[in-house]
Amino acid sequence: MRESLSVIFPVRNIQSEIQKRVQDLLEQLCEISNTVQLIAVDDQSDDATPEVLDDLRRQFPQLNVIRNNRSEGPAQSVESVLCLARGDFIFLHPSYDPIDFEEVTQLWKLRKDEQLVIARAATRVRRIDQQLLQRLNEWGRKLEDHWPASKTVGNGLQMMRKEGIKSLAKIKDSEDDLEVTHQSHRRITGPKFSNNSGAPTRLPSDRMAEKK
Repeated sequence: MRESLSVIFPVRNIQSEIQKRVQDLLEQLCEISNTVQLIAVDDQSDDATPEVLDDLRRQFPQLNVIRNNRSEGPAQSVESVLCLARGDFIFLHPSYDPIDFEEVTQLWKLRKDEQLVIARAATRVRRIDQQLLQRLNEWGRKLEDHWPASKTVGNGLQMMRKEGIKSLAKIKDSEDDLEVTHQSHRRITGPKFSNNSGAPTRLPSDRMAEKK
């Protein structure tokens, strides 16, 4: 039996795009899991996005729609509904931009690691095209001297193991925010979580240090 997954993402004023985004995402996710839940958080759109989401919700039972009472921003929007996620693995997308499914598949490969609690797809490397390679060769320069630097994405897609999150969320004695990349995913950390009372709970970094 394949693991279930939930994807939480914010939307704002994308009435012309949201239908395709939801349909494409569901199609892609259903290829890797039999049980998929989407949670779209409408961050106070002032166009027809809420109406389109309502139509999509009636069309796709996998889709849940939450509307913020006031604009909270993308990160706070997804964190505030974390308690509604039912999947074994939970993806948080703290950005209004479309979800990059390549990031989903990268993180999904890590799910068998039992030490994993939270991982973040946080790096991009710009590709060098053939014309640039040709110019570098013509100039007689070493390729490694001109390799583009990695670009850090501060709000990269995150994947969380639900069972690990449930136990960690009980710890309330730290104010540290933590981060993990898919390249070093055992540096376990966690963003803010909402407990049942709605109060934010943070996770300590000292208890989650990597065992070497």
